[in-house]
Amino acid sequence: MTDVIIVGAGISGLVAAWRLEQEGLNVVLLEASSRTGGNVGTLSQDGCMMELGPYSFPASADAMWRLVEDLGIESSVVPARSAADKRYIFRDGRLHALPMSLRDFIATRLLSLRAKLRLMLEPFIPGGAREDDTAWEYFCRRFGVEAATYIMGPFVSGIYAGDVRRLGARAAFPKFWGFERDSGSMILGAMKYMRAKKKRLAAEGRVLHKGLFGFEGGMGSLTGALSSRIRGRIELNSRVLKADRIGGVYQIETGRERISAPSLLLAVQPHDAAALLENILPSVAPLLRRIPMAPVTLVHWIPAEADAGLLPPGFGFLVPRLYDVRVLGTVMASEVFSGRAPEGRQLFTSYYGGVLDPEFMQLSDDEVLKRLVQDHTIVAGREMHEPAFVKIMRYQSAIPQLAPDHPEIIADVRKLLSGAPGLVLAGNYLSGVAMNAAVDSGYAAAEELRAFLSGANPAEARAAS
Repeated sequence: MTDVIIVGAGISGLVAAWRLEQEGLNVVLLEASSRTGGNVGTLSQDGCMMELGPYSFPASADAMWRLVEDLGIESSVVPARSAADKRYIFRDGRLHALPMSLRDFIATRLLSLRAKLRLMLEPFIPGGAREDDTAWEYFCRRFGVEAATYIMGPFVSGIYAGDVRRLGARAAFPKFWGFERDSGSMILGAMKYMRAKKKRLAAEGRVLHKGLFGFEGGMGSLTGALSSRIRGRIELNSRVLKADRIGGVYQIETGRERISAPSLLLAVQPHDAAALLENILPSVAPLLRRIPMAPVTLVHWIPAEADAGLLPPGFGFLVPRLYDVRVLGTVMASEVFSGRAPEGRQLFTSYYGGVLDPEFMQLSDDEVLKRLVQDHTIVAGREMHEPAFVKIMRYQSAIPQLAPDHPEIIADVRKLLSGAPGLVLAGNYLSGVAMNAAVDSGYAAAEELRAFLSGANPAEARAAS
């Protein structure tokens, strides 16, 4: 007998399926596409190792480290090269290294002297955290307009492909927002948080990781490891056409079969979850449809041999939304991790589109290539040739946009879910878009379903997870 039906085999769905099986539950995992992992995966072609989505995860990603340790794959984790410590921001015709030390901060021309002095005053600026803060309002208040424009704005574009003036600070950057709320300052709050974390890890006998990390075989190694551990049914190319709840039992219809179970996990994008909930909880669907999704185009490329050294070595660069440059940013993949490009060559990944440039999704491959060359000619300050290799990937609904009222939307969704016991949602749109949030969501969903099936209190299970 099937205990849980899981719709969606992205990272959240895979984590939940694996954890539920560890509890001895029978799971059926349905995936509409031909592969597991969703946007977390790695494609190898022509000597290149290209990520479908995330390239790395930070040292602070606690849920990721938990998953790595639970799977026992610590040996496959690799730190980013030291070159990845250098990041660049494009301003006024040139790339500026993001200052990583006090000496660099004093010397940098990325910010004016006035902006530097304003940023240094951050600990003395009175706290004013408001629940309806946009990210723009928050970063301007904490760091000043110039730093918000040339540092935090590009940072937001790089993470969310979003608009800093529309994203909610509390929703999109809850840790930052909480630092100000609890300590009156982002900088002081961050210092207090790190001291407490170091103390906690020392008490647990654990190491405080630093920097960025990936996997020797790419991020697909993680989703591959998860998929291989799941012993139950994984049905690929199995799009769910209809979901219903009859007599306390969930029924799912695909093009091939009907499956029933006492519990259901929807680990899909919010708009897809909304469509599947029309028959079960129609009041939830409009709430999920209020969560915008940003379109993103990824362009993996190898520069022509004549363009060796086109960009300075480092993790990559970001561009404020102020110039006639449509690229959001470029990651220098082969500088970050080894084995990403053929010997002696470089592999880059450029990001386009987002909520401020959704029309980019409609460009043909030739138009995308033309824009890539044009943009990087401007950013590099020298003529760029046509790349030796190009791979274009398009995602119509790539990244959830968490508006100021997003926490209230999710709170309302969770209240309404009580009307359908055994129904749980998972995904990076619930509490944060990073892969760490998606992994954490999978863990939390599994614990909530385990609690439901064992007769425990789901609310307590959510708190425990």
